[in-house]
Amino acid sequence: MKGFKVVAATVAVAMMVVAPSLDAGAAKKRKKKAKPKPITVMVDPSGDAGNAFQGVPVPVATEGGLDLTKGVIFQKGKNLLFTAEHAAMPDSGSAPEGFRLVWGLVVGGEVFQMSVKAVDVGKPDVVATVLTQSPQGAERVGTVYQGVARLEQCGTEATPAISFSKCEVLSYHTATFDAAKKTASWEIPMKDVKAKRGTVISGGGVLADTGCLICWVPHYGERSLTPTTVIDNGTPTKIYKVG
Repeated sequence: MKGFKVVAATVAVAMMVVAPSLDAGAAKKRKKKAKPKPITVMVDPSGDAGNAFQGVPVPVATEGGLDLTKGVIFQKGKNLLFTAEHAAMPDSGSAPEGFRLVWGLVVGGEVFQMSVKAVDVGKPDVVATVLTQSPQGAERVGTVYQGVARLEQCGTEATPAISFSKCEVLSYHTATFDAAKKTASWEIPMKDVKAKRGTVISGGGVLADTGCLICWVPHYGERSLTPTTVIDNGTPTKIYKVG
């Protein structure tokens, strides 16, 4: 019986030592992964939109929904949600077919560009087709889209007269313009930009040297941007890290 008591005491001590370790391990497993939070990557003052060269005075640009104030990125499941906030916005959303919002990204060192419109009339992209030597936009001819975000990868093509941005379309996504919130927002699957946990997303892109990081531009100026074709530009000052 004496030996039995010694064994029992030893087992009891061992259980007392092991139990806290098990509890700590269980608590660690129960600890939930922190939920992603929206990150404001760009802030731009209101009232600075407008381009005299294009004949767009500041009040018209602001009331037309072309005056950027904030850019936000948020991880929503397996997608990235992008939101551009504005100083004002008409009920129809930002100025439609004639203007587009361009948002340049560097994702894990790779350059992407998003081109967003409140209304898009499907048509071939003649410049991109010539520069890439492959049809661009032909699949959308004849269709009118309400709110479109186009994801592209771009380079530049220099000519004696001007440098063009050469872009190939990767995918199309729905963009929502909310006049009450004065926002344009859209989601891009993380796989489309090769993003995963830990990937760093920063501002930039092939148009950065034209004064366009997150900017509104006239439709015709999209492929041949210069500082005189940018209506309003916001400069990202923070990075976003995928959780």
